[in-house]
Amino acid sequence: MPTPRLPAFEPDPNWQRSREPVFWMDPVPRLVWANRAWEELTGYPPESVAGVACPAHGSTRSDDASERAASFRPPPEAMAGHPAGTPTLIHRADGQRLWRRVEFWPFTDESGALLGLLGTVRDEAHPPSVPDSRDGRLAAELLAIRRRLLDRFGTDSILGAGASHRRLMEQVRLAAGSSVPVLIIGESGTGKRHVARVIHQHGPTGDRPFLPFDGRAMPAEILERELFGADGQDNDSETRRRRPRLSLGEGSTVLIDEVLALPRDLQARLVAAIDSPFRLIATTAGDPEEAVRDERLRADLYHAMTVLVVRLLPLRDRRDELPALAQHFLERVNRRGGSQRAGFTPEAIDVLIAHDWPGNLPELARVVEHAHSRIRTNRDRDRDRERIGPDDLPAAIRGQLGGAYNPPITPDPARPLDELLTEVERRAIETALRQSRSNKSRAAEILGISRPRLYRRIKELNLPDDDSADESPAD
Repeated sequence: MPTPRLPAFEPDPNWQRSREPVFWMDPVPRLVWANRAWEELTGYPPESVAGVACPAHGSTRSDDASERAASFRPPPEAMAGHPAGTPTLIHRADGQRLWRRVEFWPFTDESGALLGLLGTVRDEAHPPSVPDSRDGRLAAELLAIRRRLLDRFGTDSILGAGASHRRLMEQVRLAAGSSVPVLIIGESGTGKRHVARVIHQHGPTGDRPFLPFDGRAMPAEILERELFGADGQDNDSETRRRRPRLSLGEGSTVLIDEVLALPRDLQARLVAAIDSPFRLIATTAGDPEEAVRDERLRADLYHAMTVLVVRLLPLRDRRDELPALAQHFLERVNRRGGSQRAGFTPEAIDVLIAHDWPGNLPELARVVEHAHSRIRTNRDRDRDRERIGPDDLPAAIRGQLGGAYNPPITPDPARPLDELLTEVERRAIETALRQSRSNKSRAAEILGISRPRLYRRIKELNLPDDDSADESPAD
């Protein structure tokens, strides 16, 4: 792939002599030039990222030029022509992680068009020279959450914040440090399989096989053959030679998704195999105690699995974490390339928080991807194109699904009480006359009033008067 041509640029000699890392970006934004202090900070020569566009996501590694450039993405205010600063994570060439603050001074022409940005990297303890970015607040919060998780738990792959998430991470750490069976309970879409994988990977045997099986989707006979091997009646020699997964050796982890869907005879074989060298992790979206009462789950398997239970909350109970999770999914879309969006407007976040999220994390991921693609086509000339607004979200999320297909209901104008009561009386008399086939004696009985009063009201209300039907019933 040819190296992109960069605009001619002559740095100020003072920038090169500066002890602070200094760099210049074009309006794309791409790194164009950096001084020696920048190279000393990152461990990479500036040429390694020159001409590389800075994507709108946090840097996660140093082995890719785009990932290194992501550490220096200007916040939305800077791209709009206003000085701003934001925290960042820099991955050095030697693998060291450095938490720093980057500050940007934009340069514009007479019309206000962005010509480029001067950037500096400063220690976090250094007094800021420009205001903190408000529009990039979500990206900064997500970065801070990842930092806390890495410092305390050694992983940031299970995102969240608050007391309930800290309890979850303590449970995950406890589970990773042991070899006992684990039962993970949570609604569909809460990330049960991902948590199971993290427990395995961060345990002492994380380099051993991790084998997931879907107890609901896989036919029982296939699942039994995969776990326990083929019996002597199987004529397929290749199947007979295949080792059962539960004999793969010490340290292997077997994940049974939706364990409540297993037939009881297969549950019995699983109980008998739990003392084998493998590690069992099971998940369910149901209530295991209720399943035991209904005899859908064997009591011995229940007791074997519930030595350590991890419960995952649905997204509707994690509303305070929604902004950071939405930002995470947005940055994941940005990693695919193409248009880059820095975050969400406060109004869009309010819409996301108000939604109930029955589909949990997968639903949130789909909504963010939809909004990202929509903003790419509908808002290219908007000054706030860096962020997703409420109009970019699907109508169903905005609570306007019905309004997308039907015109809004216009409320009836206020009417005087006497007028409303007269209308009610008119309808009641008309209904009674229809039911009695215009027999006024029967209609008066239906209404619970006298016949003379009915006659009087018919006349006063100008209702049709059919005297031919006014005869007393034979009975």
